Amino acid sequence: MKKKKLVGYIMTGALSVGVIGGAGMSAFAASDTAEPTTQASIGPTAGGFPQSEPKDSILDVLNQVTESKVSLQGANEVKLANKFLSTLTDEQKSTVQYEFTEENAEHWTNLPANSQNRNGVALGDLSDESIEAALKLAKASLSKQGYETLSEIIKADEFLTTDTGRTEWGSGLYYIAILGTPSENGEWMLQISGHHLAENIVFKGKKEVSVTPQFTGSEPQTFELDGTTYSPIETRRDGMYSILESLTANQLNEAKISETFRDVVVGADKDGQFPEESEGILYTDLTKSQQKLVQKAIKAWVKDADSKTANKLLKAYLSKEALAKTYIGWSGSTDYNEVGSYVRIDGPRLWLEMASQEGVAYQDDVSDDAHFHTVWRDKLMDYAGEFTE
Repeated sequence: MKKKKLVGYIMTGALSVGVIGGAGMSAFAASDTAEPTTQASIGPTAGGFPQSEPKDSILDVLNQVTESKVSLQGANEVKLANKFLSTLTDEQKSTVQYEFTEENAEHWTNLPANSQNRNGVALGDLSDESIEAALKLAKASLSKQGYETLSEIIKADEFLTTDTGRTEWGSGLYYIAILGTPSENGEWMLQISGHHLAENIVFKGKKEVSVTPQFTGSEPQTFELDGTTYSPIETRRDGMYSILESLTANQLNEAKISETFRDVVVGADKDGQFPEESEGILYTDLTKSQQKLVQKAIKAWVKDADSKTANKLLKAYLSKEALAKTYIGWSGSTDYNEVGSYVRIDGPRLWLEMASQEGVAYQDDVSDDAHFHTVWRDKLMDYAGEFTE
């Protein structure tokens, strides 16, 4: 397995354009408004294989895996990972597999493929057989809710490219990588990354032990694709803002964070960079009904993990001791449709944040065009705690 690539790529229309850059050392912020990297010579895609046009079959396979009545909950992820690898050519395997190092693990982004390179191979460069195997691995590694979140974010990106005609988005530009060697005893990691999505799931053998950092987002907030309406971040959004809506004027004042934010604070390339001091209102200063809203909001993220992992994390996050040190804060606006609106839940381990961004695909100064970025981190167990100081 190789170490991290030193060449990134820009996708521009029907051509794949190589760019020079140190992987994992991007000069861009996590905001979708980052400018594409400088163009250089014509070359292959980030996955190492030319991609001349989007694969229309990806959504068909995605829907097939989503709608399958065969449950993958509790399935052996090691076997599914090796099944996925068995569908690849030797060249593709060399692109998908990496050493499980801090440098490689921390190399993920929520930016579109024309803004920053990422580990792994794009779904658009894979056969339908490989795409199906990759998605089955993803479905087994997440809860039903978690897989729905992933699939709806991918569909949001397909909607963007279909609706706007722009080619920096689309279902083909989601990447899969495996760090380490999937085995019954070893430690390994599954990465799935694309625009508005980063799943970083660590296993020890076939036991899932960590699911953070996780990035989820969506533009637009709600969209219709093939006759179905989707709103990928609605549960997270409603969870956070129902807390704010429940606060009294005095509580809102106490919960307000002194700083304003244009994006999430601890996103891509910000590992471990949590604020030194917590701000906001303490969980213990809330009424019992308000506390229930906080717990419901936390579950909107954590229940993306498989049930065993989610239950273990919730036991830690929702313990009496942890909640006594958990803060709820907001900044900018209490209206999620306003750009700059920001909410966070900050506990001893748990870190959740949600930021309302200016529209990128849709910019006409209409507040409803705001879209969302969210991050879930575990201060002790990001990347299974392997690189936590």
